[in-house]
Amino acid sequence: MRFKNISNVSNIDLRSEDEFKKGSIPLSINIPILTNEQFKQVGIEYKKNGSDSAVLLGHSLVKGESKKKLIRSWAKHIKENPGSLVYCFRGGMRSEIAVKWLDNHGVKVDKLIGGYKNFRSDIANQHLNINNYKEEWLILGGLTGSGKTEFLNTFNESIDLEGIANHRGSAFGGKDDGQPSQANFENILTLNYLNHNHNYLILEDESRTIGRTGLPGLWYEKMQTSKLIILEVENDIRAENIYDEYIYDEIKSGLSEEALLNKYLGSLKNISRRLGNEVYNKIKDLMENAFYKNDKELHKEWIIMILLNYYDKMYNYKLNLRKDFIVYRGSIELCREYINSKL
Repeated sequence: MRFKNISNVSNIDLRSEDEFKKGSIPLSINIPILTNEQFKQVGIEYKKNGSDSAVLLGHSLVKGESKKKLIRSWAKHIKENPGSLVYCFRGGMRSEIAVKWLDNHGVKVDKLIGGYKNFRSDIANQHLNINNYKEEWLILGGLTGSGKTEFLNTFNESIDLEGIANHRGSAFGGKDDGQPSQANFENILTLNYLNHNHNYLILEDESRTIGRTGLPGLWYEKMQTSKLIILEVENDIRAENIYDEYIYDEIKSGLSEEALLNKYLGSLKNISRRLGNEVYNKIKDLMENAFYKNDKELHKEWIIMILLNYYDKMYNYKLNLRKDFIVYRGSIELCREYINSKL
């Protein structure tokens, strides 16, 4: 891939704020040559009167002190990030103007040939052939709360899909700071993979979607047909793990108990049909009491009820469809020994 090492430095994305939000090259900083509104105006002018007229309008919108401030911002970033490039969508007019303005102020910088469009094309091409995934993949499975993510991240050969998606991969797994766009998820995932220089790749077992972000089709297919290693952890430890991550850590980070309760009641409501009214109401009552009384053991009770009545049933059904791919199952310690024997 041409752009394999492009995210080793923070590049300057010249596109408008909305373009940047939809997707960008990882580590890029958005210092737009035209704001959202200006970009819209120039686009309308281009459709009405052509390229030359649109360029003239663009220059009239960015001039004087605003132009000087923009150039200073670009120059400062380039000085602080040697090797930084500038890019727009196609590597065309916006990039060329930025390079010229900077050159006039004694700052040399290159533009990214083909711009973000070419970068995205290369990202997509990486996932068009399953044979592009060269090494052997090991998929780490196990029931919810088994500590898979923490275990996964102890291996240099791993890629943390949930970390990239900023989601814990469950109905209750959303984080307050949101998820990356689909394009950004694919961009980060692909560059992480291309810079993964090991004979094995270790991944956590995931659904096709992690929150609102989706795995590339052939990537998911490769995961579904790779060797499975299953962590086996007792229910009480699983409940403890979930309490620590979903209750204790969230409150410690500053989220109020009331806000957290409302968040989880909403998540519980989303799976109520699968639970049935009786189980749903029992879990709801336990959850509310646990929060009102700040009682860890009550929290663990509703957590175990959700595990047994929802997550375990769903995961075991899906796991049974792939039982022929299971090569090992055991405790965390035994799974670690097995994986290390393969690396």
